[in-house]
Amino acid sequence: MELFKKYFVNIVTKKYIAFEGTAGREEFWYFTLFAAIISLVLGLIFAFLAGLFNLAILLPWLSVAARRLRNAGHSPWWLLSLIFGIGIFIVLFLCALPSKKASK
Repeated sequence: MELFKKYFVNIVTKKYIAFEGTAGREEFWYFTLFAAIISLVLGLIFAFLAGLFNLAILLPWLSVAARRLRNAGHSPWWLLSLIFGIGIFIVLFLCALPSKKASK
């Protein structure tokens, strides 16, 4: 429950459209996991609720993905590839890469 509050509730409430900064792999993947589980459960109950939920978390997901891409050393402009069907795989692959080490 603590992970849900830390990685889902805090992002949706405090970082709703915070595109600046960075996000670690843990933050991105936990948010994506919780969003997918909630969407699946809502979809089993009533598909319309899942659609509304997915629309509501679109901006938070884009913001955490942009911060994760920046942390991994890639441009957040890669999110534009989501326009094409294969783009989701590109973004997920880039978000799975390790964070860039800070230069000294």
